[in-house]
Amino acid sequence: MLEEEKKIFEITMSNWVKSGWYSLGGSGIILFSYAAIECYANEWNFLFYLTMLALIFCIGFTFYHYILLKTTKFKITNQRIEKTEGIFSRKTTNLELYRVKDLQMKRSLIERIVGIGSVQLTTSDHSDHQFHLNGIQNYEKVFTTIRHQVETNRIARGVREVDQNDHFVTDH
Repeated sequence: MLEEEKKIFEITMSNWVKSGWYSLGGSGIILFSYAAIECYANEWNFLFYLTMLALIFCIGFTFYHYILLKTTKFKITNQRIEKTEGIFSRKTTNLELYRVKDLQMKRSLIERIVGIGSVQLTTSDHSDHQFHLNGIQNYEKVFTTIRHQVETNRIARGVREVDQNDHFVTDH
């Protein structure tokens, strides 16, 4: 018998996930701010307006990636994982935990330094074979909890995994 669905975690990705985009946007902001000041000081009006336009673009680019990161949320319950993302239009993806075939915990060198990690799930879901929880805090606890809930859900639903070979065996 399945339990009533209960929320276990609600998590967002760490800002470190977008650090490359932030660095790129920040570098552009610094570069174009300096260029705008120089153009203004030398009374190069056309170049001043171009650099201001580029500066506004860099600020918008950086802000967009920040908002995109903050609007991506993962809700983990005792029965499924729900990923909600999007700024203007929202997309919600659900993964039933009994469909998870394999779990992996991954950490790059940078992730190890800043104390975050990623959990990657391989599923039997036809629409999404890979499900990623990238750059999350408490990744070990999330990994352990998901692994436990996967087994609990499989037992409750009577689901067993059967692997098939892609090769046919024939008798000679």
